[in-house]
Amino acid sequence: MSNIYIPLVDENDNIIGKQEKIKAHQKGQLHRAFSILIFDDDGKLLLQQRAENKYHCGGLWSNSCCSHPNYGEDMQTAIYRRLQEEMGFDCKMVKKFDFIYRKEFEN
Repeated sequence: MSNIYIPLVDENDNIIGKQEKIKAHQKGQLHRAFSILIFDDDGKLLLQQRAENKYHCGGLWSNSCCSHPNYGEDMQTAIYRRLQEEMGFDCKMVKKFDFIYRKEFEN
């Protein structure tokens, strides 16, 4: 797998550098990411099960799609790219809110 670089950010989402994705996660560095929640007309949420071989949370059920923009890639492009790659479809999306979180994983 080639090295994928993602943008490191400050608490105001200003890009302050870049890091390999795996290293950003291992070091707990604040980085830009997104989470997509897809609802159908009845309000049912589409979930996905993470691949067993993911380096964290493998096999767990998760949101519809989540990922990171590549360093230098704008967020809109990344969101639609990853939804197509992960789920195989595209749809209209609406940004609802921003948040910052930190979570440590055992692995």
